[in-house]
Amino acid sequence: MKRRFRLTVLTPLATGALAVGSLVISSGGAGAAAPTATCSTSATRPGGTVSVSGSGFAPGPAVLSSPTAQGGRFEVGPDGAFTLPKRQSGAYTVSQSGRDTKCGGPDEADAHARAGGDPYKAGVVAGWDAVKGSCDATAPPSANRQFSNGWTKGAAVAREAYC
Repeated sequence: MKRRFRLTVLTPLATGALAVGSLVISSGGAGAAAPTATCSTSATRPGGTVSVSGSGFAPGPAVLSSPTAQGGRFEVGPDGAFTLPKRQSGAYTVSQSGRDTKCGGPDEADAHARAGGDPYKAGVVAGWDAVKGSCDATAPPSANRQFSNGWTKGAAVAREAYC
C-alpha cells in the first residue's frame, strides 16, 4: 500500500519538475545565443594597406589587434558591421566582450596556416599569392625574418612566372 501511494504522489511531481526544468533550459538557451561574427581583410593594395571589415558583432566598442601592425579601439555600428580602411597589411583579430574573432583573408596568418606552421614557407606562399594578384605588390611589414625572407623568394619566383 505504501509503495502504491509513493508512486501515485511522486510520479506527477517528478514529471512536472522535468517538464519545468526542460522549459527553463530551452528558453534560456534561445535568448543567450550570440550572433556569429565574421571578419576579413582585403587584398594588399599599393602602399601596403588593407581594409578590415566585419559583420555579426554587437554594436558598441571593440578592439582591433595585430602582432605585426597597429590596432586600436573602434566602434561597431548599430547594424553590427564595420569597415576600417587603410590599415597596415597584417593579421588582425577583433576582440569584443571577451570573444576574439580572427580576420581571414590574404594575410600572413592565412599563409602561415596553409604552410603548416613554417614561417619561411608561409612567406613563400604569401609572396607568391601577392605578386600573382598584382605585379606591384610589396612585402608587408613582419617582425619574423624567416617570413620576410620567404616572402621575398616567393615574390621573385611569381614575378618570373607572371610579370
